[in-house]
Amino acid sequence: MISLYSPGSSPVHKMPVGGKLLSFALIALGLSFAPATWWTIGVCLGIAPVAYAVAGLGMRLFFKDLRGLLLILAFLAVTQAIFLEPLDAVRNTVRVLAIILLAQVVTRTTPVQGMIETCERVLGPFRRFGVNPERIGLAMALTLTSVNQLGGIVKEVRDAQKARGVRIAPWAWVMPVLVLTLQHADQVGDALEARGLGGSDED
Repeated sequence: MISLYSPGSSPVHKMPVGGKLLSFALIALGLSFAPATWWTIGVCLGIAPVAYAVAGLGMRLFFKDLRGLLLILAFLAVTQAIFLEPLDAVRNTVRVLAIILLAQVVTRTTPVQGMIETCERVLGPFRRFGVNPERIGLAMALTLTSVNQLGGIVKEVRDAQKARGVRIAPWAWVMPVLVLTLQHADQVGDALEARGLGGSDED
């Protein structure tokens, strides 16, 4: 599986995983409940590039991640504009953008294994209530890595279509991506079964 982690020695890289995740959660909550003002919009627009800079990830990676979100943002902006006032629509769109990019900073500065171990430690006390920390940690790791894997599949399909030199409808990549994604899911499921991690916990 592919990890989003980018090794580095920035202050963000050196932060304890638990503190990093808690900081992200608090910032996300703050942005979510902030009032719809131009000041809030400015903070949402500025916080992500600052975080990328502090984390030593650079503006090139920032704009790469931003480009990958353009279709989602366009869809979100249109739907928000239909149902909300203009200021609210803009606030909600840039807020989602900021939170996603901040989540990218967390995943790019934190090894997946570190996230799994932190998740297992936090959920350990709930084991007595039937919670399985290891399984939740595994689900978390699969989610993080699969998002990046999906992006790689989309790029692979689009590059293959461009290489043919034939004009193809903009939506023609959807079916190949769906097929390859389902194949990847089957491979992951088979790997989990082979390691005894699939199915229920019942004996």
